[in-house]
Amino acid sequence: MLLLKFLVFCSLLINWGCLGIPSTALDETSWHSDAFLRNGGQRTKPKNAVSDKEISDTALKIWNSVKDLNVQYDGVTHKGKPLKLFTENQRTLRLDPYFSRLFGFYNARLGVEDPCVRTSACKDAQNSFIENISQDKGPISILHGFLSGKGLFKGDYKAFKESLQTIWFKPYSRSRGVLDSSAFEHVFLGEIRDNAVMGLHNWMRMYDEELGGRFVLTRDGNYFPTAKPAVANVIFTWNGFPKNQGSTFFMKKSPAVETALYTLCFMARPGQNCPIDLGSFQLNVKTFAWTKDKGLIGTAYPEIP
Repeated sequence: MLLLKFLVFCSLLINWGCLGIPSTALDETSWHSDAFLRNGGQRTKPKNAVSDKEISDTALKIWNSVKDLNVQYDGVTHKGKPLKLFTENQRTLRLDPYFSRLFGFYNARLGVEDPCVRTSACKDAQNSFIENISQDKGPISILHGFLSGKGLFKGDYKAFKESLQTIWFKPYSRSRGVLDSSAFEHVFLGEIRDNAVMGLHNWMRMYDEELGGRFVLTRDGNYFPTAKPAVANVIFTWNGFPKNQGSTFFMKKSPAVETALYTLCFMARPGQNCPIDLGSFQLNVKTFAWTKDKGLIGTAYPEIP
């Protein structure tokens, strides 16, 4: 009798997805949150705890370390034409070449190995990206100084850049056991699973895909309610697949600033709310560890309060 009860219990666990919850069963946030906890994550501050104020002060320094890019958003219908996220006069905007160079090395379909896994040119592009965002006195330099001072990272700047390489670019599997994903691909480029979009929280990627006709807004954007909006949530289809819960993203920030902010919250508030007070407004950043390796990012994005 006890054996029968045990078998029934195991069957329920499998049906509930303890061996891998289907992406259709939970939204992106709850999937990563639950997976983080299932794999030993704890909603407690790191051993060398830092205060919310210390995190906010560092985030503000990172935020202001690079001037906002001159990006103009539209998000409205013009005379029956489809919704556009970016204004027509932004059609020739020049993207960060170190960032956009990485676009072609990834396959959005989960379950298919990313070309980057076996391509030396991709590794070179990754190294170039990390080196470019890690310039002296920039966002990554500020981040390293803070984390080192608080004991959240032990190592020199070279070691920190190597750690960033691992956190953001180490490939892992989300489907079928093949190396089809990474933190960078999920957060910045986007992925497709079960005919739905996952991730994709970056304006440069959205811009490039909208320019190519692959990114289509399906509803007006929900912009952060400030005089100069900094964060937005948009509902869209990408390559014909929907993201019905939408994606939140920083609207005018460089890849260096975004990478630094996400890494800050991942290392100081993993799996928790990471409240950031930027003076004129407050926001929250969510980061969750990858399900099978808590040293890697599973997802990261800003939240609109």
